[in-house]
Amino acid sequence: MQIAFPAPVRLQSSVPRLEGLRLQPFTNIDGETFAKPAMNGFWRLDMQAFAFDMQSHLALSAFVTAMGAANAECVVPVYVKWRPLGGNGRMLVRGGPGAPFTSDHIGFTSPQFGGFTLRAPAAYRDSYIDVDTPALSNLSPGHFVTLGARLHQVVNVVPIDEHPQRARVSLMPNLRAAYPVGEVVVVDQLRLRCRLESGDPVASDLSPRQDTSLTFIEAF
Repeated sequence: MQIAFPAPVRLQSSVPRLEGLRLQPFTNIDGETFAKPAMNGFWRLDMQAFAFDMQSHLALSAFVTAMGAANAECVVPVYVKWRPLGGNGRMLVRGGPGAPFTSDHIGFTSPQFGGFTLRAPAAYRDSYIDVDTPALSNLSPGHFVTLGARLHQVVNVVPIDEHPQRARVSLMPNLRAAYPVGEVVVVDQLRLRCRLESGDPVASDLSPRQDTSLTFIEAF
């Protein structure tokens, strides 16, 4: 069951954490045993949200209740402080924590930035992608990207053939699906398909602002 993220609600913080990664034994052709990351892991997203008027209060309360269903999922906007640069050399989404979001399942009103695209097909479980980037993009380890409705963090970036607008980008976790050439690598409107693990009830008191803590886990 798809639940819409509540539109008037404001986000104070969101902290994505990659958990569940394990190491499994690997033996090379010389019989030496090593440990390598297994193909697992999931995101846990800790979010602080708040309601500031009647509409947002009701929307947030209804959202927490609806997400309590066993099969409820939501594509949640993920806010981060730092993003790559656009074609003009300035940071994307300047002046705010993220693009405006609405109550639809996608969650954003403005068009996403399409300057980062795959220059080669990406296969399921690949640990890296080859990307065409804008000039002066400054895509760096630590940035987050979204492919489909899956979140990935950049852990390494190297230029392809020393070209300033072609990069091989190592990601964690590994890709959850295959993607064709030309697929947009989203860097400004991050999102993640989630289930609600826990959510504080929205209080009803005289305070004009009502805060709640939400914890999401990645849905598969």
